[in-house]
Amino acid sequence: MKQLTFLFAFLFFYASAWAQKDAVINKEFTDHKPQYRPWQNSYILDKIEYTKTRTIMYFRFVCEADPVAAAFGGGTEAVFYPPGHNLAWYLKGKNVRKDFNLVEIRNVRRNGKMEKKVVDAEFRSPAFMDINTVFTCEVHFERLPNDLQFADLVEGRGKENDERHFNCFNVKLKTWDSKELGDEKDSDENIKRFNDRYGVKEPKKEKPKKEEPKKEEPKKEEPKKEEPKKEEPKKEEPKKEEPKKEEPKKVPPTVREKKDIRCGELMVADELKFQDNSTEFLGTANIQRTLIALLEYLHDNPTATLTVYGHTDIFGDKAKNMELSRKRALKIQRWFAEKGIPQRRVAAEWFGTTKPLFPEGSPQNRRVEILINCNK
Repeated sequence: MKQLTFLFAFLFFYASAWAQKDAVINKEFTDHKPQYRPWQNSYILDKIEYTKTRTIMYFRFVCEADPVAAAFGGGTEAVFYPPGHNLAWYLKGKNVRKDFNLVEIRNVRRNGKMEKKVVDAEFRSPAFMDINTVFTCEVHFERLPNDLQFADLVEGRGKENDERHFNCFNVKLKTWDSKELGDEKDSDENIKRFNDRYGVKEPKKEKPKKEEPKKEEPKKEEPKKEEPKKEEPKKEEPKKEEPKKEEPKKVPPTVREKKDIRCGELMVADELKFQDNSTEFLGTANIQRTLIALLEYLHDNPTATLTVYGHTDIFGDKAKNMELSRKRALKIQRWFAEKGIPQRRVAAEWFGTTKPLFPEGSPQNRRVEILINCNK
């Protein structure tokens, strides 16, 4: 009898210990300070949520506006791939050599507005052309084991080194007792920094208000005694002028061909574009068209002089942006010198981030301006 009692006690203790262990393994929590190495700078992980059955990565990326592409009928779009697709996200375990397939993608939003609740087939959403577009989504996996400490989030098997894919390497997978989880404030600040960098404002999340029915009590109407009103002359108080909202500066006229050239007026050479963080030209045909038009004008008008102004957007290191705008302006100056125009007729100046057309940030701040003095 004593042996039977001991056996029951042992089984009860073992079951209780197992239940406690299972509760810890499946404990729910959120990592508000994700740690990982992104493949590109155009996306972030907002947070990683651990539910009892899922590990959910909140993903955010930007499609930058391209007015030039829009002018020629082009455009960009975001593509989301469902589970089972050869380009779907998957997790590649690092310390534990095991892969985890995508369970689903949920709640795709474009600049904060819902586009697709569940991605059950390949889904494409066009980006805006005149403003930057931020897309967000939830990437769902099964609840990952606690002994998996690091994993690569890869968009498509074998696409680890493809620059066009949204990959996050060495994602640190934390446990509920980690001291590096942060709180909601950390993820909110991370999101704000990202949105501010690209000048995107998302609609604020409004908590639904509970409207309680108002109890209307019948009002007792008492007969009003109307007394003759003495009308006094109204004193007109001076109106308080509200501070005017600063409107973005008007973009100077563009110059692409000889017919666009205006003497003594600042012009934007919007086809003179450079590759990111580089002095290499982007789109040779359009660039040649603009430069040759200016070159022909200088040949036809021997007394005319030209000044090139280099600018960058407001984001990034100011000193590096200043140096980048200097190198780009000087490159255009050298181009005219190589075509036989004396350097005294082509001046170059650069301003980096100091003279944006749009103080809140915009791709249009990254521009080359031209000023021609005709000296007639």
